[in-house]
Amino acid sequence: MGADCDLLPDVTISWFGLVNYLSGPNEQAGRVYISGSTPNIGYGPLEVRGVDLNGNRRFVCGVDTFTVYDPSASQQFACPNGGTAKQLTTQRIFHKNGNAMTSVERVMPQGMTYHPTHGHTHYDQWGIYSLRLPEPGVTDPRQWPIINQGYKLGFCLMDYNTCSDAAVNHHCKDDNTVYGQGMTLTGPDFPNFGLGGPYGCSMVRQGISSGYTDIYSEYLDGMWIDIPSGTCNGDYWIVYEVDPLNVALETDEDNNWTAVPITLTQQPAGAGQALIRCDEQPVVCPGTTVRLYANAGLSYLWSTGETTNSIQAGPGSYSVTVTNYCGAATSSVFTVTQIAQPAAPSASGVSICEGDNAILNASGTNLVWYDAMGSPVGSGGTFTTPPLYTTTTYQVADVNEVTGTQISGGPADNSGSGAYHAGGQGLRFDVHAALRLKTVKVYAGSAGYRTIELVDAVGVLRASRSVNLPAGQSTVQLDLDVPPGNNYYLTVTGMTDLWRGSSGISYPYAIGTVATITGSSGGAGFYYYFYDWQVEVGGGTCASAMTPVVVDVQVCTGVEGGLSLRGFQVYPNPNTGVFTLELHLLRDTRVDLTLMDAVGRVVYVGSQAATAGHWRHPMHLEGLPAGIYHLNVDLEGRRFSKRVVMQ
Repeated sequence: MGADCDLLPDVTISWFGLVNYLSGPNEQAGRVYISGSTPNIGYGPLEVRGVDLNGNRRFVCGVDTFTVYDPSASQQFACPNGGTAKQLTTQRIFHKNGNAMTSVERVMPQGMTYHPTHGHTHYDQWGIYSLRLPEPGVTDPRQWPIINQGYKLGFCLMDYNTCSDAAVNHHCKDDNTVYGQGMTLTGPDFPNFGLGGPYGCSMVRQGISSGYTDIYSEYLDGMWIDIPSGTCNGDYWIVYEVDPLNVALETDEDNNWTAVPITLTQQPAGAGQALIRCDEQPVVCPGTTVRLYANAGLSYLWSTGETTNSIQAGPGSYSVTVTNYCGAATSSVFTVTQIAQPAAPSASGVSICEGDNAILNASGTNLVWYDAMGSPVGSGGTFTTPPLYTTTTYQVADVNEVTGTQISGGPADNSGSGAYHAGGQGLRFDVHAALRLKTVKVYAGSAGYRTIELVDAVGVLRASRSVNLPAGQSTVQLDLDVPPGNNYYLTVTGMTDLWRGSSGISYPYAIGTVATITGSSGGAGFYYYFYDWQVEVGGGTCASAMTPVVVDVQVCTGVEGGLSLRGFQVYPNPNTGVFTLELHLLRDTRVDLTLMDAVGRVVYVGSQAATAGHWRHPMHLEGLPAGIYHLNVDLEGRRFSKRVVMQ
């Protein structure tokens, strides 16, 4: 370490603790329980603060952020209009400069959820753990096919043991990513041992000191992986990642995982199975592919002859034979379809004065306009830009849209008893094939913004939509692309005040064969918020190549009229007083030139007859002092200016 440096944490996950703590994984039929020990082997602590050093707490309620002065974290915060708040926490980072120690704070990305009922803050996705089968030729266990996975909300980061304690002997290693490897570290190996701590359960500050480990034991809620039915006894691996979304800033962001072998012996006998999934609509443009995945197995044989867990697939029909500990099985046929790609639209650039709107035109069937970064900004044959003050490039493409099959599901409306609900609940659902959740119907007790969130099975926020709803019934356009998976969660954060049904509820609700609403977070007797689901499967789009459209923005003064100028360049710039002026003229004209210094004094005046086309005029002004100048070009009653730097 240098004399002037940040003392960052480096949180790892112990393979030794996973295998040995409380006698290692505890397997039952349908579930395996695990413990996670998370040593901090960095130079500084992981300190997570619910109250910053100025005494402030920050909460997000939908689209609104609230700052509350509450140094002791004694106030029970609730969103003003109901609903669940998310807390923005800070990470305190210690800084060493010689013998002086200071600290700074960084607001952490949204990865924390405040639970007023329990009076503590959850560290969302503190740990994600999965049961996997190795894939031949793939060396990173994090890329192996997943049987199933679970996750842990961190509700209290603390100094559970020092790395020298006998209870955690061999948990702290310089490298925990390789099973059976790594050098054991103890207290003397940490130059800043205990810095920042001690840490315990607190709404104000939590953490793990350098040279300490925190432990979430197998008897705590959520410390398990559900084993799907049909999973047979055999040799598997558990892969455990801590802070997998890198919410905390650390020295090393790529060593917070480990993988250990486990042999399942308590699972009932089953039969082999083979399934194909695609995480997007299996619809491709000419020359493009989608990735198809088989379920986890010991070996794979695709109809293409490939033997990997996943393949890139163009249009056609595919099947796969999967062999696992239950035997071999062959999947149903999976079809990838192709749609036509339109030709690139024709369009031409325009020239405007700064501050004007440009009107862009293109020819095509279904045109979409994009900015230079590829973000959509408009549609149709004509697009009007916002006021522009610098030359700007837009793009336009012709898009072929193919509508898929439309499927409805869930209760059609809110008939039956119920009430408007303050929030904090939602619906759980499984997705059997990639779909687009296009719309849902809601009933609002009051007008205002609502933030709808889609959360996956391990608590990761997949997508959100903020919509301004009127009071009463509304159809909300979501357009959420959802890949296959179980236990998705659809909810509202912040203000809710939406209808919750409490009679005639009968889970599950099938949405064709592609999805199932399985239940609610509040139990089988309630139906939360989202009615009349409309989903689409099999749809797709195919865009043409992009056509660039340049808006040339000039500095103009004078009379109105069509511009004869389409380009104005000075090169080289900076220069030594020798440079070339280039104009692109649409017709023959006279060009008047004026060069002014930084205080507005005229240092050069000239006039030239110029012909249409690319007109170039050399300038030789070597005698002028170095500085910033402005070259004015006057033609047809308008002035165009460029800054010229002379060195």
